[in-house]
Amino acid sequence: MPVPKSPTSQGPRRLLRDVVYEQMLTAIENGTLEAGERLNDEELTSWLGVSRTPVREAIARLESEGLVEMAANRYTRIAALSGPAHDEAAVLMAALHTWVVGHADQSTPEARKSAASAAGKLAAALEAQEVDAYRSLQDVVATLIAGLDNRLFTNTETAVRGRVKFHAAATDANLDWATAIDTARAVAEL
Repeated sequence: MPVPKSPTSQGPRRLLRDVVYEQMLTAIENGTLEAGERLNDEELTSWLGVSRTPVREAIARLESEGLVEMAANRYTRIAALSGPAHDEAAVLMAALHTWVVGHADQSTPEARKSAASAAGKLAAALEAQEVDAYRSLQDVVATLIAGLDNRLFTNTETAVRGRVKFHAAATDANLDWATAIDTARAVAEL
């Protein structure tokens, strides 16, 4: 007997390590996992409901992105907040933002409309120099980038965005408010 097909499409399948990575990245960005907090494999596997392998793969990826620190046989922890880490990543993020805003016509109409709407709501908060608005702007521009359907660009931007958003809270981070405001205005006009 042939196996019946599901009447509704569930979309493309995703690797468990990618799902775990996204969950951990979100937890780092929103403060559920705090800077300097030690990570325990058993606690993470229980919390995420997965085996150790996808957790370890996600941790390795987060370490390569500068969000997790590891010392063999000593600790695995969320990285400490660092202004220099933010500033280094923000330079690359600014270049990505400049490029995508200049090539926004290559993004999907849905992505442009969504990004424009969200960017328009951030102007006042950016002018008030609210860090959460700065972080939200990173996600707004990510919507445009996702609409390009360029996997390499999206993956690169995701890694850099996580670092920028996380380290933006560092007291010695140099947030370029003028550029953030200009980017939000440009995206809002799409």
